[in-house]
Amino acid sequence: MFIIVTYLHHIGGCYDTAKRNKGQPVKTIGGLTGKFKKMCDLYFLFSQDWKDVLDYSDQSKIELFNYESYGIPITNPKNGFLVGKKWLNVQVAMWKEDIPKGLFFKHELYNDPKYPHWWLDSIFKNF
Repeated sequence: MFIIVTYLHHIGGCYDTAKRNKGQPVKTIGGLTGKFKKMCDLYFLFSQDWKDVLDYSDQSKIELFNYESYGIPITNPKNGFLVGKKWLNVQVAMWKEDIPKGLFFKHELYNDPKYPHWWLDSIFKNF
């Protein structure tokens, strides 16, 4: 008897296939989740300095979603959302190093209107 496992969790390089798409990669922007679209806004925030040379098209969003959900390689090296995701992760890691050292304070982030509180709450939930 063979069991096919289609739901892997996206931690440490594994991928979580999107249940709502019945395991099929997304082909249209309508197949993306609301949470993913909100995160794309944040990814743009962290890569906007390069907005003139990066691609922020709907296809770039779809490509990142399929990469995160199914492990489908990203073919566009100028995918602005992927670049933003990488810089977001770098920035958060630096904040988490600097805050305990007293070099930076959480309230500075909460006072900055460009960072949504729902997102800051999620990254500092267990910090």
